[in-house]
Amino acid sequence: MPRPDKTPRLWRPMSQRGQSLVEFALSSVVLLLLVGGLVDLGRANFINEALSNASREGARHGAWFDAPHQSHPYLYDNQIKAEVDVELATISIPASVLQNPGTTCPAPADGNACHNPPYRNSAYPAVANQPWLYICYNNTPGLDFTSPATNQGQHDLNVIVLYAYGPLTPIVTAQFGIFRLATNQHMTVQGS
Repeated sequence: MPRPDKTPRLWRPMSQRGQSLVEFALSSVVLLLLVGGLVDLGRANFINEALSNASREGARHGAWFDAPHQSHPYLYDNQIKAEVDVELATISIPASVLQNPGTTCPAPADGNACHNPPYRNSAYPAVANQPWLYICYNNTPGLDFTSPATNQGQHDLNVIVLYAYGPLTPIVTAQFGIFRLATNQHMTVQGS
């Protein structure tokens, strides 16, 4: 039994209880920002891997050579786009917007001649969460195929998917805006 002249140890003044609540509120904001940022970074990495898979499958599909018929049956824009869109659909990314004909290869920002990243901001979609597809044949701007190409063996094929990633966390979006993700798969077309 506690002595009447002593106060119980569990009793705290009202001001200390309010202080704990304020400390928790301030620290929880920082914690939520960290968790939201980590979720957005993880999601961006996941989407970047999906874009990489899509560009790889599109390039692999276009580079295939049908030896018995001596042809490249899938080396044209619509077939490559269809393969890229199948891969994008596996994680619910909308179908790509083909930027061909005309502006086949996006201009690189660092002046390289191989059309590799980084690209200028104008090459990316202006709307968040929309992929743009560029197909470059033999690194030649303006060269497009609307039907299966012939005599393209040992030439280059670049399948480039550019994506404007919009973060889920409003604070991340307010601070950093959209992130530009780029994947480029370069393959040599098989056959002769």
